[in-house]
Amino acid sequence: MRFAPLLFAAPLFAAAGGGTVLIDNAGNVWTTGQTSFLLTTATAFQKTATFQLCGTQTLTPFGPTTFIDCQHAFLTKQDPSGNILYATYLAGSSQDGGTALTTDAQGNIYVAGYTYSADFPVTPGVVQTKNAGPTGGPTVYTELNAPFGPANVVPGGDCFIAKFAPDGTLLFSTFLGGSSEDLPTLIAVDPSGSIYVSGVTLSKDFPVTSNALTGQGTNNFIARLNSTGTSLTYSTYFLSQILAFDVDNQGRAYLTGNLAGGEPYVAVLDTGAGTIASSPLPPGIAGAGVAIAANAGGSLDVAVSPAPLPYNFDYYPYTPARVLGDSYLLELDSDGGLVSQIHIAQSQFDSILLDSSGNVSAFGHGTGAIPTAPVQLLPAACTPSGGSFVIEENSAGTILASTYFRQADDTAHAIASPGHLLVYRTESSTTVPMDLSAQPAALFGCALNLATGQVGNGLAPGEIFELTGTGLGPAQGIGAVPDAAGQYPTSLGGVQVLFGSTPLPLLYVSATEIHSVAPFGGLPSQNALQVQYGSNNPPPLDPPGANLNPGIFEINGQGAIVNQDGTVNAPANPAPLGSIVSVYCTGTGYLQNLVVDGSVAPIPPPYDTTELQNPGVEFAGVAGTTLWSGAAPGLIEGVTQINVQLPAALPAGTNLSAVPVILNAAGTLSPPVNISVKQ
Repeated sequence: MRFAPLLFAAPLFAAAGGGTVLIDNAGNVWTTGQTSFLLTTATAFQKTATFQLCGTQTLTPFGPTTFIDCQHAFLTKQDPSGNILYATYLAGSSQDGGTALTTDAQGNIYVAGYTYSADFPVTPGVVQTKNAGPTGGPTVYTELNAPFGPANVVPGGDCFIAKFAPDGTLLFSTFLGGSSEDLPTLIAVDPSGSIYVSGVTLSKDFPVTSNALTGQGTNNFIARLNSTGTSLTYSTYFLSQILAFDVDNQGRAYLTGNLAGGEPYVAVLDTGAGTIASSPLPPGIAGAGVAIAANAGGSLDVAVSPAPLPYNFDYYPYTPARVLGDSYLLELDSDGGLVSQIHIAQSQFDSILLDSSGNVSAFGHGTGAIPTAPVQLLPAACTPSGGSFVIEENSAGTILASTYFRQADDTAHAIASPGHLLVYRTESSTTVPMDLSAQPAALFGCALNLATGQVGNGLAPGEIFELTGTGLGPAQGIGAVPDAAGQYPTSLGGVQVLFGSTPLPLLYVSATEIHSVAPFGGLPSQNALQVQYGSNNPPPLDPPGANLNPGIFEINGQGAIVNQDGTVNAPANPAPLGSIVSVYCTGTGYLQNLVVDGSVAPIPPPYDTTELQNPGVEFAGVAGTTLWSGAAPGLIEGVTQINVQLPAALPAGTNLSAVPVILNAAGTLSPPVNISVKQ
């Protein structure tokens, strides 16, 4: 690659980064962080930890002063099903915390973190055997620097780096730091086993090597240790934020982040020679380099997203939020030329992985439109707040796959083989596969409120929803009818819809569309929505859940509303102002009493009323008077009937043939539909 000498301009502080969850080569999940309690395993390196006070807090001017317990670093290992295989403390008597994890080809696990503890466990012969950090104890920060309120221990003290064997045996542990606050944010291992750590520091005496870029204290560092932690091969202060880096087998670290002026940078640090070179990025791209991968062929893949705020040791938490905005995935060839560029609005890239074929998988999150691709499992996120996505492209810059996640998120991920990913499902602490090798023949999208055709807040208990896609059922659509006991089927035309292992009631099935009902018991986060039809098994989907997701049904473009005389409301059949109408909707949440999913609501009393008392119905912005709300008698449980008295008058100028109606369910609003009224 063609590089020019780089002169850095620096912000005052660097931004934090790194991940505390990873998936190893065997599909196991390793996690680090800080905790006040851990149930350790029999083979734990450290089964107990000493808990002492780290500070005090006063929540209100009138309340007592309470104590803050120190928390401790830990390391856990779970199998793909979430079963705990190994759990240990890695701690002294003061505050400690794990901040970054990585692994190598042999399955060893490397943990970086911070510690205030003088008695933190270190092994003989390592680079640094004593904590050189502040002696006055942990720094305690009160939110907004107010005199009262919750207080937290600020990460700091010295860095620690530890290496564990796959079975949890501690291979080495060392301090690394100076006399002030130090915090590691990223860790990587090269093919030779050398360990690279970068982070932020306030120490003016952070240990650096003789060939350092600069020995003058700045707020960032990068260091290289040998495979046994006994030698500091290279260490230097660094003038700019290091938000991501990759390493090769020649002792080079490929760094990216952002300069003081807000421009992203790419630099190559030769830790053997102690030299650095840079490569220009395409003009007009602002933000920060947030992920980078060095290909064996000499090309670089760089992700640029809006920059986080610089790290500030006086602020808690220690991971600044990364806002959504214009993001770019860039591929640079071995001469520094631009091979490909992908732009995604309202997004943030998080990481880049390379597979054995040289294909790139770039992971991120957001709400923006992703590019189309031959493989696209989900073209858009299923929540208004967005979701995680991955883009796979080959070395020529051709997009092979582009999709939002159907399950899990990009907290942790691994490439099992080209086109096959493992992703971490945070809610259930399990891993799930993602197949990007081919577009499935059978596929469905987000679960949509049947009344609105929109995702809304997510599936509410008892909400009637639709799935659309391909290969979902028989070519000729089939509508369901209840049996003699008033129960709708859970299998129809050879189709089943399951939530976890529970089959859901079906109202209609076809090759491209399914109508079903969400369970009234709610949506446990560890279960997935699945469709089964013969040999067609589309990939499952984790639907977002909500307490309320109201939508009013429509008939021929008009709200599904019945006038007081029992006739259907229409422009040719308006309801008198002040009369009572019945509004039919779904997504209004729980009922007062437990009902059987798929059953028909009783016609004679007692009726099934909604748990939500008197949901509001507004007509051209004027509230009606809700008289009753419950399961619509004679219809499937999930259809809600709201009897409401129309206002006596509407604002001047209102089109009486098309008055907008909105259902207000405890502040959650439905999309508007129309009602026709008359004086």
